[in-house]
Amino acid sequence: MIIKTLKARILRVLKSSLPAAGADSPPPSPTKPPAVASVHADAFSDDASFFDAREADETPTKGGRHPSSGAEPLDAWELVDQDGRAVPADDGGGPDPDPLLDFPARCPPDGESTVVLYTTTLRGVRRTFEDCNGVRALLENLAVAFQERDVSMDRGLRDQLWAATGEKAVPPRLFVRGRDVGGAAQVLALHEEGRLVPILLPPSGNGDKKQQLQQQGKCEACGGLRFVVCGECDGSRKVFDGGRGGARCRGCNENGLVMCPLCL
Repeated sequence: MIIKTLKARILRVLKSSLPAAGADSPPPSPTKPPAVASVHADAFSDDASFFDAREADETPTKGGRHPSSGAEPLDAWELVDQDGRAVPADDGGGPDPDPLLDFPARCPPDGESTVVLYTTTLRGVRRTFEDCNGVRALLENLAVAFQERDVSMDRGLRDQLWAATGEKAVPPRLFVRGRDVGGAAQVLALHEEGRLVPILLPPSGNGDKKQQLQQQGKCEACGGLRFVVCGECDGSRKVFDGGRGGARCRGCNENGLVMCPLCL
């Protein structure tokens, strides 16, 4: 009796340990792949085709354009250089315009074909004195032949400057072949922009004259000051006529100076 009871319990335990769904569902066929595996394979194939299509659409062309935006012109690469900068188109090789035409036409006396610089050597105003020295040194470093007219040496030169500009202009003031280039600030700005040298260059055909003026150097009589001491009064501004006393010398200016005869 005890043995039969143990066998019945063992059979119940074995039956309860078996999976309940195993008996209801048939075993999978060995020749047919599982449905889950087939779904995953299709999904992988769809994803792969999707990314391949995206890469093909997003791949830019050599010119950086999308294929769908239209065909790239064949001569587009001829309009840029090797650094990628635009190359201006050739307009037929005509002559370049004169850069002096951008400046007002104001010509001092005898300044139609030369460079004239009005300066002052007085140290009363330090800023004006330093500006004159700076512009003078700039023209000398550029090896430009120019006429310096010191308004402190002759009052008539100051009147020339005021008449040419139409105002009480303060030196330095640069005139190039009858054109008013401007004062120290304008001249230095043109030099920094690289526009001063083309302005100072003489027209074509005057290169020999420019070279001759550069080789000539400073005048031996006045040292480039363009003024010498008056020979009649020796700079005293007075001449004596016998016993009638002294009179005002009419050959020199207020400083007892005359224009250098070699620089005229």
